[in-house]
Amino acid sequence: MKNPEILSVPIHKLPVSRLFKQGSERLGFGTLQEILDETPGKLMKKENFNYVWFGELIDILTAEGLLHLLQPTQGNSRV
Repeated sequence: MKNPEILSVPIHKLPVSRLFKQGSERLGFGTLQEILDETPGKLMKKENFNYVWFGELIDILTAEGLLHLLQPTQGNSRV
């Protein structure tokens, strides 16, 4: 894991695109941890969800070695 502390940094302070910051705000998320607290299935059902935003989320998590955290936890595979 490269940088797990990034999960608690406010998204508006992260070096991410303006689109990702705005999308996160529209979806009601202030940190990456808040996003990861949702299952991928629930994320995709949110009213302002879009795949460009989701793709950047995947890129951010991959760069930080944290993509595995996006997976549903064992025993909670309701995606």
